[in-house]
Amino acid sequence: MVLDKFVELEFGGKKHKLCYPIKYVWEAERHLSEGNFLVLVSRASKGIPPTVYDMFVVIKYALMGGDPKLTEEQAEELYIEAIGEKSLEDVARLAMLALKKSGVLGKDNGKKAPAAPEAPEA
Repeated sequence: MVLDKFVELEFGGKKHKLCYPIKYVWEAERHLSEGNFLVLVSRASKGIPPTVYDMFVVIKYALMGGDPKLTEEQAEELYIEAIGEKSLEDVARLAMLALKKSGVLGKDNGKKAPAAPEAPEA
């Protein structure tokens, strides 16, 4: 069985993985304004958009989870490069898809998950 727990994001002529091993879920939650991914997703499903800072946190730790050798400073630089080349909305959508694939939001049991993101077309 092959587990597909990451999403690829291409920018700057390179492919980067967005992934959420549990270590990075914990780190990200420590920095989210609500302190919890489930609250963030629940609010988004009710039409309450996350803050720009929360989206920064989501993307930064997804990048670090995809490449654990990255320092926080390197992940922040990649974040700036990614949203400079792509849109914040597209990069955030992929980071949330990586979070969904991690299993943090629960198992896919056929029910539509709140804020179930789709990958943007290339």
